[in-house]
Amino acid sequence: MAGGVFTFKLEGVKETLNNLKLLGVDVNKATARAVFATAQAIAHKADDLVPVDTGILRSSQDVTRTKSFTQKDIRSVISYGGPSAPYAIVQHENLEYEHPKGGQAKYLEEPFLEETDNWPAPFITRLKLESKFLSGGSFPGVK
Repeated sequence: MAGGVFTFKLEGVKETLNNLKLLGVDVNKATARAVFATAQAIAHKADDLVPVDTGILRSSQDVTRTKSFTQKDIRSVISYGGPSAPYAIVQHENLEYEHPKGGQAKYLEEPFLEETDNWPAPFITRLKLESKFLSGGSFPGVK
């Protein structure tokens, strides 16, 4: 999965978005925040699985989000590596490597698949939470 892109159609979310619109929620902003919160949750779990030698690979994690809140451009990216840890993909993909100081291969893929296993329920929960935050508190029908 390292270096790959995964795209999901958010089936089951349309009704939630329509209901939030009726409540006056900026659904583009709420969706962008929920996507970023999802990426942060995956990244947090991934950090516990990243192979450790010196700690450079773990500290190279970056979670970014789009600057735009348009419906077509809502995404977040989780990455490891870069100039400080160019070996991130090899560590992620090589199932034969041993990690005596902790960690494992597929350190990002495993939490991603775990998160999306029950899709879209975890995302809908985050979407509702972000909507409550953006509305300044609670409103009827959003738990």
